[in-house]
Amino acid sequence: MVLGVLGWGALAHGGRAVEAAAEVRLDKDFLGGIVGKLPPVSFEKAGQYRGTVHSFRLLAIAPRARQLLVTCQIEGEYHAVVSGPISERIARSPQTPEGWRKFHFDVRARVNIEPGGDAAPRFRIAVDEVKRRELDGFTGLLAKVLGQFFDDLVTQIANGRASRLNQRLNAEIVRRVALFREYGVFCGIEYTPNELVLHFDLTRLRSEGIAGYVFAAAQPGTVPLYRWLHPGDRSHFYTIRPAAPDRPKAVYEGIACHVYDHRVEGAVPLYRWSNPSDQFYTTAPDGEHATRLGYRPRGIACFIDHQPKPGSVPLYRFYDPVRRQHFYTTHPHAEFLK
Repeated sequence: MVLGVLGWGALAHGGRAVEAAAEVRLDKDFLGGIVGKLPPVSFEKAGQYRGTVHSFRLLAIAPRARQLLVTCQIEGEYHAVVSGPISERIARSPQTPEGWRKFHFDVRARVNIEPGGDAAPRFRIAVDEVKRRELDGFTGLLAKVLGQFFDDLVTQIANGRASRLNQRLNAEIVRRVALFREYGVFCGIEYTPNELVLHFDLTRLRSEGIAGYVFAAAQPGTVPLYRWLHPGDRSHFYTIRPAAPDRPKAVYEGIACHVYDHRVEGAVPLYRWSNPSDQFYTTAPDGEHATRLGYRPRGIACFIDHQPKPGSVPLYRFYDPVRRQHFYTTHPHAEFLK
């Protein structure tokens, strides 16, 4: 199994909601495939050296060091500013211009991945070992001349921010980790010899399905559905009117989505019901028998599509079992609210 989710969602415990977490496992073969598919990275310093970093390979996962051990190869040409018998002993290909010499390194690097403050993965790459394939045995003046070039090469690879190798590796892994962000906020990572376990912190809100279908961006014939928060009881209020609701100290939280302010083909009313601590929205005219729980009808909030249309997205409905309140959003996991 390349990857798997061990468990996620709100769990009941003693009548209370317990914050759950998701675990996504990325085994060594999966990670090896990511590293092995990294494209070659070219580099050049005009008039001094040029080459390519290629053949990336995952060697192992080091749990104690919290690192991935990766190898790659660097090969290219450098301008031999010193000529003579020693310099000429270095191999040249027919394609190598006059005054240029080939070089070839094997590089072993350590990659560390940790969650950042914004819940996005953060990567660090450090060069662990470099073996000079075609320069072994050459010392003295030539090694000193190449040394500065060599230092520049290592710096280019090891520099976590500027390194093109680091950027490519980051991009490849972030792209795949992003697929798992729907599970929650990336909060931790566990290293084992055979896999990485990514830990995601989930919302404690309980999913109650899809209220209907709306638009994430403005469409012809739609209007914004504004979201407001009442800081006293933390309940949310949704309205197509841009003015603040008649509630003390209401906090504007932006546009939740775009809806209709009138009936159109395929659209149904979204009715608003309320009790002293909650705003409940549903397309059911009877409020899903909400009167039994103390809710009162407050009219039609807007109109939304009953079935998906091109460009529409679900409006998810969630329930907070602690505060006994409803929450509506186009985010499939309630924006990770706690």
